[in-house]
Amino acid sequence: MSIWQIILIIIGIISCVFFIVGAYEFFKEWKEKGKPNWGELALAFFFIPALLFYFGVEASMYLADVWEDGGFIRHHRKVRKRKEEKEREKEEYNRIKSAYEKGDLRRDELPRALDGIWYFELYGKLLDGDDWRNFVYIENEYNTVLNDFFKRHPVIHLKHDIRVIYLPACVKELTNEDVLRYWNPGYKGILDKDCGIDTSSLLDELCYPEDAAKLTHGLISCYGWSENHGAKYLHATYYPIEEADDESIMQQIVAIAKEAFHNNTTGFYCSVKRPPKDAEPTEDFADEQFDWEIEELVDEIRERIEQLEQRGISRTILKKLFTEKIELSRLVITKDMRILLPDYNDMEIKMEPINKAVYLLFIKHPEGIVFKHLPDYRKELAEIYQMIKPMGLNERVLKSIDDVTNPCLNSINEKCARIRASFIAQFDENLAKHYYIYGTRGEPKKIDLPRDLLVWE
Repeated sequence: MSIWQIILIIIGIISCVFFIVGAYEFFKEWKEKGKPNWGELALAFFFIPALLFYFGVEASMYLADVWEDGGFIRHHRKVRKRKEEKEREKEEYNRIKSAYEKGDLRRDELPRALDGIWYFELYGKLLDGDDWRNFVYIENEYNTVLNDFFKRHPVIHLKHDIRVIYLPACVKELTNEDVLRYWNPGYKGILDKDCGIDTSSLLDELCYPEDAAKLTHGLISCYGWSENHGAKYLHATYYPIEEADDESIMQQIVAIAKEAFHNNTTGFYCSVKRPPKDAEPTEDFADEQFDWEIEELVDEIRERIEQLEQRGISRTILKKLFTEKIELSRLVITKDMRILLPDYNDMEIKMEPINKAVYLLFIKHPEGIVFKHLPDYRKELAEIYQMIKPMGLNERVLKSIDDVTNPCLNSINEKCARIRASFIAQFDENLAKHYYIYGTRGEPKKIDLPRDLLVWE
């Protein structure tokens, strides 16, 4: 069914409703007052042209199909035949899916979901489909010219945050311990540089081994997960590159990036505006601003994260390089009120005293705190602050405590953002999210850390 047919159906339904309501009101008033309201009748009949237009279009489309199929009898036979074919296709799909799930069919014996020429199905063990903007060089036979080019340009940054990555060079550059420990703060071993990741590594990702012969040398980009008869696969697009001089190769890459950007950014867009900060304060003001403030204030830490990612290594690849599983660390609150992560090489999370007091307040309330109930925690927050700074509870600090427990102000959001930044400055947000304060609007904000990992000295 086309979009125009849907629009016509909606128009027809609306017209019918207005016609029925108008006619009903007309006869109702006629019966009650003994005289008709011709305005109501005129309003009802106003929609008759729309109804006629709708049914006329539908009828003309139906007759066109009948004419194309060679008459009413042949048309209805074809409709019935198409319906039967769809039923058979559905039965065949379910049969193949069942056979695959039982182990009677291998993954490469499934019918293709993509063409296997420009679009390929990947297992997704090494790459992920979160961002189509990452292009990785791939080849099935070593090309000296292209490899020399990418060795000189291991990570190419283009417009719209598009990156072209040369895996061998990027993996060899993983010598900075800060980078390693950011992605895996508990890492204690030695990185195995001979991990077999090179320009042909991605060929092992192909769900159909025979496709390797088609990927001579070019760029591959992945986006989105789909299902093929019960088998999950990563959707990949292949763009061939011809060997040439540096300028011509770069021109090919730019053209590929433009095509990818055009294909992935078409469609309808919508935007959600932040509630104005100068709006009249309400008891839900802090709650309304929470997500926006967190995103804005944490931007100051993103620069470091981006610098780490300049090396071109995706999180999935980095995790593959580690043989040990990344675990959550215990969180220890020491006697002198320091925050330590002993399983992350005794990492200390440092915060300003007021931020630390807010953090410890939420730590002490695993059920979470609703922002509009913050005034109820003012005294407790002051007591926690006094434990951190025994001689520091002056007028300025008391004013800060009043502000941070006032749901009509933005102070609590600023503190939560600073707390979040303290963690993601040290390690990947996929881990950090278990340690900082988070929550959705209208719900209690809490720290999502299993309580068996929390230790108070």
